[in-house]
Amino acid sequence: MHNLKAYYIYRKYIDELLKNQNDTSSPVLQDIFTKHDYEELLSPVLKVINENPHANLTTLRFLLFKRSGLKGIIDNFVKQTQITPGVILDFGTYKTRDTVLCGNRQEYVMENGVLVSKPLPIEQDTIFDLASTSKLFTAIAVLKLNECDLIDVFDPVSKYVPEFKNLGDVTIYDLLKFRVMIVTDKRVDSAKSPEEAEQILFTVHKKDDQNFSNAYTDMGAMVLRYVVERVSKMPFTEFVDEVIFKKVGMKDTHLNVPEEKLDRVANENYSSIVKSDGSVVTRFDNVPGTPHDAKAVAIGESQGIAPGHAGFFSTKSDMIKLGQSLIKGDVLRKCTVATISDTATGFKDGDDYSRFYGSLVYLKQPDPAFLSVYPPLSGKSFMSPGFAGTTLCVDPVNEITLFIGSSRLHNRIYQMHPSQVKNININEHNKKTFTLPNGEEKIVCADYTRDKEVMVKLALDLSLQFQLLEKIMPTNREMHLVRELN
Repeated sequence: MHNLKAYYIYRKYIDELLKNQNDTSSPVLQDIFTKHDYEELLSPVLKVINENPHANLTTLRFLLFKRSGLKGIIDNFVKQTQITPGVILDFGTYKTRDTVLCGNRQEYVMENGVLVSKPLPIEQDTIFDLASTSKLFTAIAVLKLNECDLIDVFDPVSKYVPEFKNLGDVTIYDLLKFRVMIVTDKRVDSAKSPEEAEQILFTVHKKDDQNFSNAYTDMGAMVLRYVVERVSKMPFTEFVDEVIFKKVGMKDTHLNVPEEKLDRVANENYSSIVKSDGSVVTRFDNVPGTPHDAKAVAIGESQGIAPGHAGFFSTKSDMIKLGQSLIKGDVLRKCTVATISDTATGFKDGDDYSRFYGSLVYLKQPDPAFLSVYPPLSGKSFMSPGFAGTTLCVDPVNEITLFIGSSRLHNRIYQMHPSQVKNININEHNKKTFTLPNGEEKIVCADYTRDKEVMVKLALDLSLQFQLLEKIMPTNREMHLVRELN
């Protein structure tokens, strides 16, 4: 027999989630998750309550966590497949959060030309290379200027930065929403100096063929950084520090990590790519505090020049603070935050879909093959993933946040030429390795982005289950549990 009060709240919560998932600017993104799907997702909450009628909220959370299988997935992710040296996963609501830590932020260091084992554990204050998760700062900065009536996002970019004359009628909104495909005459990361990189960026223009299904690019955020600087009359780093970092209380978020904090930075050095002939190119210059993104380096990140698309470093605590501040309307008005998930890109063409993007962020995708916001979340949810191993997910309607931090590039092969994929060795735990020319084996992490989504799914399932528990067993206490998986 169900606890009748709990069952009533459960049914009401499902109706609320069904309504919230359809709160989207695109009908194509509605009804991806069914009522039956929500019932299956949330029924474990009723089960643990009925089986443990005298248990407190902490015990019930523990039972749900154990039931979810998340511990096993993280153990497998870090210890069996070893696709990353370590991970920190933080998820939940304002009141009910879990932080799970597993593995290391560093495995090796180079001493006298030889890699020497020197493991350092992932910790709560570990600092990560945000890579493209940095794009969210650019989106917030642009939207803040629009809120203050200092720009009109439907104006051409060239109105504010005449040097981008080749963009013609391309608007700020076009770049914010990935509506156009833009390219430069040369690769920005081929530049030998920040001055040369800037001149290459100023050549950016619309690609002749605008028949695309995916216009995701770093270029738009790199251009929009200039808009922020010209209009605010401040370096981008100073602007985001004033309107975002200080406002939110993000004390460990930096373009250039202070020297006294460098020992907290997750090591991503010794990352490798495999070329068509099987030869391996390994980086040895990506020391902690240096972004992995080559364009960020070329633009002049080390000299304090923010590239706009990458380059920042942060912690899970700072990024969760940012997500919660967006939910509360502290950094931007709530109505502005709601527009982040508005899409101007996605459409259905026959049986195929193009990619759906928001304001420099990822959204839900009808095609399950695409990296996507988890469907049970509201239609206003968005996700900001970073190539180096981070992800921030924010649901401003259901008031749920999630952050993943990882040093997934450290001593890993992250890119392989298609002709060499057949030479990957896979063991019984699905650990993937490649034999180097010297006979040594190196772990392949090329599937990290896809494989981590299993963790994201289970963590967000738990977040919704925790929220249902909060409704059934209201409390004024904040309950943040830290689980270290050894």
